[in-house]
Amino acid sequence: MVPLSSQRHGPASWRCKGDPSLWEEHANTHIAPAIGLPELPFVRFTGYVPQPGDPRVPLMELFSARKWAPLLRYAAGRPFAWIDDVIPPRLVRGSLWRRDRVLLPIDPGEGLERRHVDRLLARPPRPGVTSPVKYRAAD
Repeated sequence: MVPLSSQRHGPASWRCKGDPSLWEEHANTHIAPAIGLPELPFVRFTGYVPQPGDPRVPLMELFSARKWAPLLRYAAGRPFAWIDDVIPPRLVRGSLWRRDRVLLPIDPGEGLERRHVDRLLARPPRPGVTSPVKYRAAD
């Protein structure tokens, strides 16, 4: 994960490649200092043991959804964003109307880009479960 600037993208643009979620605490040693971030909290996925009450995941999604239960446990009801290159589409669809979470899949070939950060800044996760839906009166 390296910040990049180029004439093509401009100085305020950057890209982030790799999967910092798999780095766990090592991201604070190797990545954060390189891009000027303080030590940040992280979710431990390695060695996670399923617990009673974890969400059920379809057999075909066991690999791609392996981070879901640890993320939900770590969030403990707080708003959160999950930015990853492996998020099951079913989970993304199921979270579209929730305002307490943002699931933002990224292309692993492109990595995290400024547009992803702009999306999070424009509509960050916030308390409350569902987004208000406005219905139009029938004509």
